[in-house]
Amino acid sequence: MSFSRMNRRDACLALAGLLAGGLTPGLAAASEFPGRQVTLIVPYEPGNTADLWARMIAPKLSALWKQPVIVQNMPGASTMIGVAYVMRSKPDGHTLLLGSLSTSMAKLTNANVHFDPQVELAPVLKYLKFKMVLATNAVTYAKAKNLHELATLSESAPGGIFYGGTGPGTAFNMSAGFVFRGLGVKYSEVNYNGTMPIMLALIRNEVQVLENTPAALKGHIADGSIYPIAAFGEERFPELPSVQTVREAGYRGFYPVLWNGVFAPKGTPSSVLDRIAADIYAASTAPDIKNRIESTFSGFIPKSNPQLFAQEIETETKQWRDFLASIHFKPQ
Repeated sequence: MSFSRMNRRDACLALAGLLAGGLTPGLAAASEFPGRQVTLIVPYEPGNTADLWARMIAPKLSALWKQPVIVQNMPGASTMIGVAYVMRSKPDGHTLLLGSLSTSMAKLTNANVHFDPQVELAPVLKYLKFKMVLATNAVTYAKAKNLHELATLSESAPGGIFYGGTGPGTAFNMSAGFVFRGLGVKYSEVNYNGTMPIMLALIRNEVQVLENTPAALKGHIADGSIYPIAAFGEERFPELPSVQTVREAGYRGFYPVLWNGVFAPKGTPSSVLDRIAADIYAASTAPDIKNRIESTFSGFIPKSNPQLFAQEIETETKQWRDFLASIHFKPQ
């Protein structure tokens, strides 16, 4: 008997054994996960929202999966170093990426990305949606207390104001840029590996404006070193009732709602993706942690699974393509 015929026979016998045992191959993969340590790749510096969330949720997943769950920071190249690492990993669910809206839209916005994360990664679930604000420092706030005044101030400097960003084409930079373009704010980007260095640069007046969550800025708002000047929303945020929205400032264009999500390498069995999504959602919505996550990160935990997450990314991609075309945007 030929070697190829033996392979086919062995495969049939293996499949028959699975079926006899009541398991399809996909369910077998799910039942075998996790078989070893699970690594959460955070493509940002320590202290970022994704990093803090990962360290909050990892012990719960470890207890649930009865395997170590470790967090590994892999920043650089506007998150693409960490993204590429996960793309090259074995597609079995044991290496996961904590990505974001920036991850999904990278091919549309970043000229230096030579692969499409939407093609090379499998969506698992969206684990947080965020409230976001534009904020400035005390020196700038003395001259510009809202976006209209910021636009006027930006005209007085040759290069405009400096915006502290997370990298060309990232969701932080793009969402702020959409509003700045729409309202005539003249600006240049100064990019950093993570939000903590951006806040430090803002306080030092090395940059004049940034975008972040109210929770991340809370301590600096309280001590008067950082001032929010606009909220990304249709209504004012209850925790910042005096801060006008970008709509109140006159911006009528598209702006994205920022989110963070979990991704796996392309080819990971769907049953494994379903299991990971269900377990992360259950762990993050447990009574002892849900309120802590949502208050810590100024967001909320949406209901999500691989299928819903993929559909949402598809819808958002069309919105981004249409809007970028309307403003004649060229990837940077």
